[in-house]
Amino acid sequence: MRMQIQANIFSVKNFSSVNAILIYLALFKLAVLIIFAGNYGLFRDEYYYVEISKHLDWGYVDVQPLTAIILAVSRAMFGESIFGIRIFSYLAGSAIIIVAGLIAREMHGGKFAQIFTGFTVIFSGVILGTSSFYSMNAFDILLSSLMFYFIIRLVNTENSKLWIIIGLIFGLGLQNKLTFLFLGFGLLIGLILTKNRQYLKSKELWFGILIALIIFLPNIIWQVANNYPTLDFMRNAAAFKNKPMGIIKFTISSLLELNPVFTPFILTAFYFLFFSKPGKIFRIIGWIYVSVFLVFVFNNGKPYYMGVLYPTILAAGVVGADYLIENYLKKYVRLILVIVTVPLVLIPLPFSIPVLDVETFIKYSETLGIKPESGERSELGLLPAFYADRFGWEEMVQKTALAFNKLTDSEKNEALIFGQNYGEAGAINFYRQKYSLPQAISSHNNFWIWGYPENYKGNILIVIGSNSKELMGFFEDVKQVESHWNKYGMPYENVDIFICKKPRLPISEIWERIKFYI
Repeated sequence: MRMQIQANIFSVKNFSSVNAILIYLALFKLAVLIIFAGNYGLFRDEYYYVEISKHLDWGYVDVQPLTAIILAVSRAMFGESIFGIRIFSYLAGSAIIIVAGLIAREMHGGKFAQIFTGFTVIFSGVILGTSSFYSMNAFDILLSSLMFYFIIRLVNTENSKLWIIIGLIFGLGLQNKLTFLFLGFGLLIGLILTKNRQYLKSKELWFGILIALIIFLPNIIWQVANNYPTLDFMRNAAAFKNKPMGIIKFTISSLLELNPVFTPFILTAFYFLFFSKPGKIFRIIGWIYVSVFLVFVFNNGKPYYMGVLYPTILAAGVVGADYLIENYLKKYVRLILVIVTVPLVLIPLPFSIPVLDVETFIKYSETLGIKPESGERSELGLLPAFYADRFGWEEMVQKTALAFNKLTDSEKNEALIFGQNYGEAGAINFYRQKYSLPQAISSHNNFWIWGYPENYKGNILIVIGSNSKELMGFFEDVKQVESHWNKYGMPYENVDIFICKKPRLPISEIWERIKFYI
């Protein structure tokens, strides 16, 4: 009997089931990521995350602990190659496809809707792009999608015990990225504005909230102990880093991040969730989307933040489109939808992952007249920041090594390297053994908290970036000795490199003056 059951599991019928096809789609995305995602090198933030994974703690200025833990495990298992650093992001990004298909099923979508939802998620620009390098974002989208899945199951089954699972996911989500605070706000609005408000009296809901708080508590304690650095970071980022956008520009930018080809599915999602008879039961999802969207708009959020909503809203949109086809159009419209959509989704693909060599990409971008914005105020060069931040790092380290080797042996023994931002300092520390360099320090975000070695006197410092006039305020002897330039990198990373000696102040006083949370 057991052998017969096993045979049924692996039968041709099972290999052609919706579940199997969703797995095939996930494996397809995983293969695409492995083949293409590493073409342009490590991303700026990845150097920083590697450094964070070496300093495991219950909190950081600008990321959450789960990010560091996952990367520490990945580095231990696979080393510090691009694959070793990114593999869990690849896997998380691929798993999103399966979850999105299951969300479509929970919304009563048929086989076509489930499979086509998986397809749209593969080619959603922000989901594909954030899966292509290591950061908290792939896990953020996966965990939020799981949360939405269980919310929809809750609506379908009215099993209030599911709040416990939702609370567990919510706690893990908070330990990965604070986007879940905004999702929590959206969920509250969704509960208030729908008949699901009944759950506000449910003891399971409050038990779920308690579970989330317990999971998140170590980070809260860390924030209190370190004088709430993340609040400073968020305020500074909103005020000085993120580019202000009105509601229209944010909408357009977020649709470009999604994939403009999928814009109709946003419309059919709203139709399905707010106006169709079978979809109204899931109206809470629509209100969460609207609430979170408005929070991002009015708090200078970046358009890519909307990625946490897209697997679910795409599922609702595809189910809504399929409902319209089934009830008001001819069934062959499904085939037309596939034929039209498949080639169109390939047009923006090079803006999500580096499938083209860099020069071909630049020409492709110019031909289309598309130059994606970073969502920040920094000047852009030949490439969008998403790609530019993958160029020039090792060359910068090489130039820094040339500067370091201009020191005498005795000077080398007491010198450190200072990076103006975590990318520069992280890159130095990533390649330091290869180029026989000392430790890099920085005043940027968590590097400031880590500080400098206790035995460091501050007498000699190699500084990447800045200028002579500014550095003369801290040192009596400042000499520019090297320059770094890379035409593909971010323009502000084309910098001079200085050797600074004879500090005017003790290093402890200097450190207090240069804290940089943004």
